Amino acid sequence: MKKFLAVLLAGAMLSSVFGFCACKSVPVTVTVFTTNDMHGNLVNDEKSVIGVVQAAKIKASTENALLVDAGDCTQGASFASVSRGADVVRMMNEAGYDLMAAGNHEFDYGTDVLLENAALAQFPILAANVRKDGKPLLDSSAVLEVAGYKLGFIGLTTAATATSTNPTLLGGVTFGDEIETTEKEISALKTKTDAIILVCHLGDNGAAVPCTSEQLLNGLPEEERSAVTAVIDGHSHTVEEKTASGIPILQTGVNFAGIGKLTLTFQGKGQKAAAAGEILDYAAAMAYTATEAGEQKAAAVSAKLSAVKEEQDKVLKTKLCEIASPLWGGNIAWNYAESRIVETSYGDFVTDAFKYYAEQFAEKEDLDLPVVAVENGGGISQSLPTSYDGGKTVTRGDVLDAFSHGNMVEVLKVSPAELFATLEKGLATTGQDDTGLLLRERVSGSFLQCSGFSYTYAPAGEAGNKVTEVKLEDGTVLSRDDAENKLLLATNSYVATSFAKGEKLGELGGEDMLIVDRILSLTEDGKKPLDYPCSYGRILIDGDKSPETYEAKLLVTKGDTAQANKAFSLSVDGGAAQTVQTDAEGYLTVSLPKGAHTLSLEGAANYVYVNNYSGTGVAEGTPDAEDFYTKAGYYVFCFLLG
Repeated sequence: MKKFLAVLLAGAMLSSVFGFCACKSVPVTVTVFTTNDMHGNLVNDEKSVIGVVQAAKIKASTENALLVDAGDCTQGASFASVSRGADVVRMMNEAGYDLMAAGNHEFDYGTDVLLENAALAQFPILAANVRKDGKPLLDSSAVLEVAGYKLGFIGLTTAATATSTNPTLLGGVTFGDEIETTEKEISALKTKTDAIILVCHLGDNGAAVPCTSEQLLNGLPEEERSAVTAVIDGHSHTVEEKTASGIPILQTGVNFAGIGKLTLTFQGKGQKAAAAGEILDYAAAMAYTATEAGEQKAAAVSAKLSAVKEEQDKVLKTKLCEIASPLWGGNIAWNYAESRIVETSYGDFVTDAFKYYAEQFAEKEDLDLPVVAVENGGGISQSLPTSYDGGKTVTRGDVLDAFSHGNMVEVLKVSPAELFATLEKGLATTGQDDTGLLLRERVSGSFLQCSGFSYTYAPAGEAGNKVTEVKLEDGTVLSRDDAENKLLLATNSYVATSFAKGEKLGELGGEDMLIVDRILSLTEDGKKPLDYPCSYGRILIDGDKSPETYEAKLLVTKGDTAQANKAFSLSVDGGAAQTVQTDAEGYLTVSLPKGAHTLSLEGAANYVYVNNYSGTGVAEGTPDAEDFYTKAGYYVFCFLLG
């Protein structure tokens, strides 16, 4: 009996020492770092882009960590477009990404290229609701095991991709209902995993997508929703650090400006993990404490990145010409999507180029029709040069940065009625205030820049009936109801799909290459500067409320110091210089004729663009989310002295 008791006592002591008791499990933490909408911005810029090297360092410095992306990484900046996304995937491999969801822009090069990139990836690319010819295009889900726990990931791509991407690149591809798809995928995964995470390219803008990430969660049946641990989101380029139905949702903005940190705490098998999310902004991400393993990983990724950039630079840094003054387009100096709301100088240049080559096509084919051209504002992603901070050199990379969608330029035979209808699609205005600011709840990538004609529209007009006049260059006024007469239209292959009844006559070449060719022809192969006159008289406001002049308020700084009470030489639109003086706070107040202007200041390292119609650079202040599109003067644009 004593021997038996001694054995029991010894067993109890061993259980206590080695943990073989029915006591509570020690918590286990798994960290999922997240990115989204990198759009090819993988290189740290020491200012706002965190970059792939730092992301790799952070992951490698953290125990039980994963690195996950929510889509739109392989298209955008020239780093992505020069290899049609392949170099982005190579760098994600090197950095140790564990999986990603396919974003809508992953389809911009066509499904064949997407599948090539997926084959190149050393991690799964997920799209549960995407099928081609009735079969799954990519994997629907993936299960990753970390610290003994199985994490199930379900990838979703917004169904809006079917209309936001060039349909000619989506042959046989369909996008299923996000909620129905997710419900089925959760049912299949929940008994096989310890946590389920939705990796969604949906976003939080209900005006742009049929289902936001929050609507997805709220639309799921309670049984499936309760199985979801967290949501990693993308697409709307917003910062989401919130919960819906008690479930964390993380989105980091755009262009690698942030890294999401999703912390999962497991108390034991069979218990749902506690989840908490936060966004590491640029400063926090760059200050993240690195381990020796993290430093070693960063060094390896940096070396790979340098090698890739060296090869790319052979193409991207090829000089095309010098430029006399920037051509403006895309997001200007902050987040002003100018080409989506007003006529821009780059929009004029690009459509003029399309028209020029279409006229040559018409002559060759002996077509006697009026020639016009359009380009969607969403197709112009940057200005020319891309860095308009005083640099005057235009490179091949500058053009790729602005036209990265892989579009062809097509020639179509269309009717005036179709042109009216397509113009209407891009008009997102709701009115105009007394300063001339165009009011809107959003901007539209379908807003059309044009050549060969002008159009007038009423901002507060009824949707679908805002255009009041379309006039050809020779003065001919077109009829909204004219479905019989024809025009010869040049546009990119994405916009061409809006002309369903148009007859395609041919292709002029790749969009970016056509623009390069036109630049070289106008500059005699780069022997003289590009000095392109833009009239800004092609897109007009019916009943324009703008005063004839408006005031722009501009800050002049050197480093962090405002230049108060100093005289400077200012030029407007390349005209004769005038002497101006800053006030006691370092501001210049300049009176300008209504419309868009380019300002340059002697000694400053940058140009400044202002426009009373978009509210760009008009007055002091930064916007609240609510009044972003309905209040002038959101941001003081600065002259930065060298």
